[in-house]
Amino acid sequence: MEKIISNSPYPLALDLFYDEQIDKFQDLKTYLAEVEVHCIRKTIARNNGNVTKAAEQLGIHRSILYRKLKEYDEK
Repeated sequence: MEKIISNSPYPLALDLFYDEQIDKFQDLKTYLAEVEVHCIRKTIARNNGNVTKAAEQLGIHRSILYRKLKEYDEK
């Protein structure tokens, strides 16, 4: 298996965070769900709680964003 290497000489902050967290995730599905919820919450915060603007920036419909938020709150 070949190793994929970043062109950047410096690791990104997100790379450092997930390098520390990777062993805590059970599987890829769980890992991706954590990344998704992190991105959604950060985007909503950046838009001062405006879900419509956040959905536009994320490239998804507002109703899908609300559904995802509801799913995360139920977990």
